[in-house]
Amino acid sequence: MSCAQSYIHLIPSNVKEAAAKSLRAAGRAGGAGRVGSAGSGSGTGVQKSVSLKIHLEKFPSSIGHATSRVNRLHNEDSYSINMLRMPSRTEQLLAYKNKDLLSKNSRSVLNVSIFDGHGGEGRVSKLLAREFYKDIVAGYPSEQDFFHLLDRYRKLIGGKYWNDLYQSREQFYDKFIKNCNTKQELVLFGADQKGSRMIFDKWGNIIDKTSLLTDLERLRLYYSFLKFDLEKCCGFDDMESLPENFSAEEHLKRYSGGSTASSIFLSSYNNNLKTDDSFFIYPNGLFKLVVTQVGDTKIIICDKNGIAHPLTRLHHPTSSRESKRLNMDVKKEEEEADSFGEKRFLNKFANTRSFGDLVGKKEGLSSEPDIYSYLVGNTEQLPHSERSKLQFGGDECFICMVTDGVSDILSDQEIVDLITSTVNMRGLKTANPQYLAEEVVKFIEAVGDRHADNATCIILRLPNWGSWPTIDRTGAEREEKLMGSSKGERA
Repeated sequence: MSCAQSYIHLIPSNVKEAAAKSLRAAGRAGGAGRVGSAGSGSGTGVQKSVSLKIHLEKFPSSIGHATSRVNRLHNEDSYSINMLRMPSRTEQLLAYKNKDLLSKNSRSVLNVSIFDGHGGEGRVSKLLAREFYKDIVAGYPSEQDFFHLLDRYRKLIGGKYWNDLYQSREQFYDKFIKNCNTKQELVLFGADQKGSRMIFDKWGNIIDKTSLLTDLERLRLYYSFLKFDLEKCCGFDDMESLPENFSAEEHLKRYSGGSTASSIFLSSYNNNLKTDDSFFIYPNGLFKLVVTQVGDTKIIICDKNGIAHPLTRLHHPTSSRESKRLNMDVKKEEEEADSFGEKRFLNKFANTRSFGDLVGKKEGLSSEPDIYSYLVGNTEQLPHSERSKLQFGGDECFICMVTDGVSDILSDQEIVDLITSTVNMRGLKTANPQYLAEEVVKFIEAVGDRHADNATCIILRLPNWGSWPTIDRTGAEREEKLMGSSKGERA
């Protein structure tokens, strides 16, 4: 089985330097033929004995996180930061015969997830933060397991949506799971989906942009999302333990509330670093970045020029794609505006996908994730001519994840500029990711009105951290919002 942990083992840089010097000295003393034996002894042995155990939520120089209830009675936002040990494709194929297989060469994947709960005082969002990452790494689902899960939805949830999905299950599997280079995945092409699928490094090796995510990895994500939602969030895993006279109304009351879920899965593209927990600390090469989206929580990446790029699309009733998925006529009552002017699905839900929200499951309010994959990170190993083939040009600075309590007040570029301008003013030593996440939340607390939602911000440092230009493109807009709040316009 795969495993997950909330910490990493980090080898201090001075120990790495000492080990490297030891290897060089051994090479000079014994010749090239003895370097290998030295590497397996004095070099790696020293490193393994001096590694530090660091909790990912207490790592302010690399990962920052902050949350606040702002002006709500409860804070229903949650998040989780974990290091996953994921099997390779070969290991997963072998695991179907040996369910207890977990190789020491399983790759390290940094998983950061953010959840925006609603109803039930955050029951679903807290459950996701506490348990969901464990389900992602548990087991090795097959195609038949996935079909059986859809059948359970058809029988337990019911409704036309799940019946139609089960009837077309093979076409669904081919489109969203088996074929990894679909438009839904946005694998490194531009908005027009054009461009070469191949990138060449400086040695002429091929990087296939459409192979970043295999069908088995995609299956694992789809299956774990839908299974966790059905069994844990909606309570159908506890059916046998419930009393016989337990009514549908009581079930809805016990398993109330729902949550969005947005996640990133970051791993090293370099096979030599794939088992190193600290691959993202001393980044030397490219990263595979897989993003999953359910709902309207935002994930933004800042490129080397300080420009904000959204990594996901929101699941709102106004989306033509979601309207088509749900066979929804946007002019009908299903999508009426509330008192704040926001469109609602079934006159109740701001999102068309979520975990929980059992009352809307029958109509297609599902936790099916959108899955995106990107290639980001250090471009030193790429010729200059190949860098333009990367979606964001390479050498990105950071990833920022925020709930709608932040994104409803600040635009993507305003969020990025607030972070970069604070670093430019305070300096890299003071303004680390933890300091900056807290500053973003403090800004929302300062400008939010009495209806302001919970605000959560997570910042993950990338290789080009601090190397953006000293330009604040949206400073005037942010200042205007602060001035408006100081004049009492928040009422």
